Amino acid sequence: MLYRDTRNRVAIGALVFLAVLGLFIRHTYLLFVMCVICINAILVLSLNFILGFAGQVFMGTVGFFAFSTYVTALTMTKLHWNWWIAMGASILATMVLSLVVGLPSLRVSGFHLSIMSTGFITVVSDVLRNWAPVTGGVFGVMGIERPSVLGYKLTHNLSYFLLAYLMLCFMTWLAIKIEDSRFGRAFKAVRDDELATELLGISSTYAKMLAFVIAGFYTGIAGSLFGSLHGFVSPETFTPNYNTLFMSMLVVGGLSTVPGAVAGSILLTSLTEVLRPLREKYLTAYGLFIILIMRYEPGGILAMGRTLLSKFRRTSKNLPGTGGEVGARTAVR
Repeated sequence: MLYRDTRNRVAIGALVFLAVLGLFIRHTYLLFVMCVICINAILVLSLNFILGFAGQVFMGTVGFFAFSTYVTALTMTKLHWNWWIAMGASILATMVLSLVVGLPSLRVSGFHLSIMSTGFITVVSDVLRNWAPVTGGVFGVMGIERPSVLGYKLTHNLSYFLLAYLMLCFMTWLAIKIEDSRFGRAFKAVRDDELATELLGISSTYAKMLAFVIAGFYTGIAGSLFGSLHGFVSPETFTPNYNTLFMSMLVVGGLSTVPGAVAGSILLTSLTEVLRPLREKYLTAYGLFIILIMRYEPGGILAMGRTLLSKFRRTSKNLPGTGGEVGARTAVR
C-alpha cells in the first residue's frame, strides 16, 4: 500500500511538472521538445512492460516504433486516411507484429533474446530502406499531416503538446492500473521466478505474450504521434542507438516503475537538448551522466530520491525540538 501511494504521488508530480512547463513555455522549439518528451515517455512505458515488469531482455522496441510510425505515415499519405483512423490501424498492426515477434521469447531468454531482438531491428531497417515503392526507401515519407480535434487542426506546437500530454496522462494511468491488476502481478511473477510461477498455475507463456501485446499498443500510439509531429519519417531515424536511448531513460528513471519511466524520459530528453551546444562532445557528457547515476544509485533517480528523503527524515528527527532523540534528551535535562 505504501509503495502504491508513493508511486502515485511521484507519477502525478512528474505529470504536473511537465504540464506547468508546457503551459509557461512559449518558444516554438521548446514546445516541440515538450512534445518529444511526451512521446518518449509513452514509448519508455511500453518498454517497461517487457523489460521492467516481465523481465524479458528485449531490445527491439525501436523496430516496433519504426513500424508503427510508417503505418501511420503510409495510411495517411497513400490511402488519405485521417490521423485518428491511421492511429487505430497503427495500433492494431503493431500489436499483431509484437505478438508475432514475441513468440520466439517463449523459447529463448536473456542475452539470446537480446541478440534476436537486435536482428529484428536490422530486418525492419532493411525493409524500410529497400522496399522503396512502398516506404520511399532512404528518402522516407513526407507530407504527414497533423491531426484535427473537433475541426481544429493542431498546427501549433502548443496545441499538439496538449494532445500528447493528455495521451501520456491516460497511458500512465493505464500502466498503473495494469501494474496493480492480476496481469501486472503475473508479469512480475514470471520475471522473478518463471518455474515457481508455472507451479502456481500461472501461464508464463500467456504473461509474456500479453506483455508484448500491451507494449505494441503503447508503441502504436507513440509512433503515430511521432510521425505526425515531425511531418516526415525516414529509416535513418530508427537506429540501434535510438533504442539505447530509450533503455537508458527506463534504467536511469527506475526500472520496473511507472513514474520512473516518465521521470527518466523527462530528464534524459531535456539533458539531450541542454548538452546539444557541446556538439560532438555532448554524447560524452551524456554518457558520463548515465555512468554516474548507475554508479551511485543503480535503482535510478527514483531510488535516489527515496534515499535522500529517508536521510532527511532521519536528520530532522534528530534535531532538537522535533520530537527526536536529541529533543527527548533535552526535555529530560
